Amino acid sequence: MDVTEAVRVESPAPTAKEIVLLTGFPGSGLVGSIALQYLVETAGFTHFGNVTSRFLPQISLATNGIAQAPVRLYEKDNFVAVLADVPVPPQISYEFAAALIAWFSKKTTITDLVVVGGVVSGGEGERVFGVATTPDALEKIKDTAIVLPALSITGVSGSLIIEAQLRGIPATGFLVETNFNVDPRAAIEALKALNSRYGFDVDTAPLMEQADQVEAMMHQLANDVQEQEQSEEKPISAGEQMMYG
Repeated sequence: MDVTEAVRVESPAPTAKEIVLLTGFPGSGLVGSIALQYLVETAGFTHFGNVTSRFLPQISLATNGIAQAPVRLYEKDNFVAVLADVPVPPQISYEFAAALIAWFSKKTTITDLVVVGGVVSGGEGERVFGVATTPDALEKIKDTAIVLPALSITGVSGSLIIEAQLRGIPATGFLVETNFNVDPRAAIEALKALNSRYGFDVDTAPLMEQADQVEAMMHQLANDVQEQEQSEEKPISAGEQMMYG
């Protein structure tokens, strides 16, 4: 497959001649999606383009009644954010990443490609792990993220970093440990890393309130499931067997 056939980009070129390309796709904990969605809304990014593919789930999410493309492009100053509502299937992660970077490389110069996502570590907490494709880029994030001896980056995030490296584009990854299906707290740590590295100064307090609500809901759900399981396991005596008609 020609990689250009994998992705359809309907967008004008970014306004800036040189850009920092931020990417966040649904993955572990939805960390990348939550962090970039919050950044785009809070920091005042402007929507300027859309991305789709016949290989992506054909879903259009409507916000306040307005339908949206599954992958969208936003910009502010020299920052461009790629925000996705749907995951990229593993079997096309290479084609999708290569086509996306190829399109941007024709329209502008990528000075830094940033991958934001989650990683399941098995540990507790939300540590931020950092990776980079050049020693210089790695040096710039050492005060922001933990550099491990080895870290596996899979899916479209890994494909983006590999493609950037092959093209000689500096790339940085902020991977936050998570053990939940939806993890706003991990997303907050990702935003703090972006604040520190790129000076966004985004207030994460409102997102923390949402995190508390999500956490409370998850605890309630876990309690409900546990109570249901205990109820189903409880022996029923003959006197308790009733039928109502």
